[in-house]
Amino acid sequence: MKYEITSYASKKIRSEMLEKGVQTKEICSLLFDTFSVQLNDQSFNNKISRTTFSATFFFQCMYVLDTWLINFDKKHIKVGVENEKKS
Repeated sequence: MKYEITSYASKKIRSEMLEKGVQTKEICSLLFDTFSVQLNDQSFNNKISRTTFSATFFFQCMYVLDTWLINFDKKHIKVGVENEKKS
């Protein structure tokens, strides 16, 4: 299955949460305890759904999920027309 490049980071966070058995409430708690990032369940879900969060937020999530190796698998990313140069 291929994902749009804009949603790849969101899918990566969700898949790491699933793999580690971490619920939304727990990651919100971990983000607050570690980085003072204050989110409730709904605001976290909204942020992830928007797919426009910062690289800093992505890496904060990976850190609290104890993910030290991130496999960026290009064969699972679909690049759309919006990323092509326009003449």
